[in-house]
Amino acid sequence: MPRAQGSALRVAVAAAADGGNGTRLRTSTAKRTWLAPLSVLVVAVAVGTLGLQPAQALHDVGLSWTKMDPTYNPSLVIQGDRFLSALKRTTFRKTKGKTFWVNHLYMCIGELDDLSRLRCQSYNPWREPYLECEFGTNVRDGKTDTTGLGDVKVWVWPGRGSYAIFGRKPQKAPGAGPYCGGPVVYDQWIAMIRPEAHVGEWRLQQPLRLFIDSGYSYPKDAKWIMEKNWMPWPYKDAATGREALHVTHMVDPHRVLECAPSGACKVAHETPGAPALFSKFAGHSIHGGPPVIWVDAKLARDGKPCYMGIMHHIEMLSPVSRQGKPKKKMKLYRHFAYKFQPEPPFAITAISDELPLTFYRHEHHPTKAHVTYVAGFFMSANGTVYISYGSGDRQGRVLVMSLGELEATFTGNIAFLP
Repeated sequence: MPRAQGSALRVAVAAAADGGNGTRLRTSTAKRTWLAPLSVLVVAVAVGTLGLQPAQALHDVGLSWTKMDPTYNPSLVIQGDRFLSALKRTTFRKTKGKTFWVNHLYMCIGELDDLSRLRCQSYNPWREPYLECEFGTNVRDGKTDTTGLGDVKVWVWPGRGSYAIFGRKPQKAPGAGPYCGGPVVYDQWIAMIRPEAHVGEWRLQQPLRLFIDSGYSYPKDAKWIMEKNWMPWPYKDAATGREALHVTHMVDPHRVLECAPSGACKVAHETPGAPALFSKFAGHSIHGGPPVIWVDAKLARDGKPCYMGIMHHIEMLSPVSRQGKPKKKMKLYRHFAYKFQPEPPFAITAISDELPLTFYRHEHHPTKAHVTYVAGFFMSANGTVYISYGSGDRQGRVLVMSLGELEATFTGNIAFLP
């Protein structure tokens, strides 16, 4: 992979980050059931409260909102006059020949003046028991499985409310045995968190499974399919006034789905990635990430509106010991922001330099030293950007910067960090 010298932004993040393991900011878990469905969310618009003061300068902090650490992969947004974020914790259960990743999810809320003091409670959007199927030997050789919700990503649909998008295995089919049928063994779902006044047909009483109904077919020779990293965003047609839920299903080619309140999605647009933008990613599988944000022309550096997302890819490192002996392979995650057109066909127009995320360093978890995952992407009304992510599958962090600082990473070089 091409390499580049560390950017000024990376240096700034290193100076702003609160050490390798982060400052552990703790608060007790709230017992109040603030997450109960609301009929209407009263949106407070107050100068300073909703970020109408100048955008915050760049800093990167580690966060701990529960007593159940390690927690990771936060997905932070602002709704009304509150921070809202998902959070994840994983435990492991071993059975004969198989290891289960057991996911525990939380939803957290807090005042905008103190990012360290969000209150969390367990999150399960199902009101009735959900009986998951089990991966068979055709999936990951039957050695690894998962239970519960995958990474929960929070996003705000202005006027309609806040939602979560996440992955989960299908339920067991009656009379079909314990194993997942094919080809899709992992689905994407959305659930309502807090509705607003104009939620309309997107008021979800229970989680909604999203599925591709038309415009795309899975490869016939695929043994199994996991749908992950769907990136939601609302689009309103200026000519007709019609608003619809769109989802980025794939980055390259840029495949955009339009999803109905039934959960059925169709391929609305698909554009190939420009070689000038994607040549540096040759040989790597590009994945999506958190929900997409809208950048208004009034805030954009060039005065042009756009959508912005974050993508990532994974490289395998082969470290060796001082004696020259091979050590266990390690994963290196690299994240990049990208821009795409504000109107159909929504082609990708620019890719940033690599984002300077903080790695987790701990002698007991050496294989996690280069693992990061961005689960949250949000911009406030004043152009403050919140990139919330997990570090080492052990810590939640948030990189806060102004939109101008983020746009400065679009140098045209698409530079990789050392």
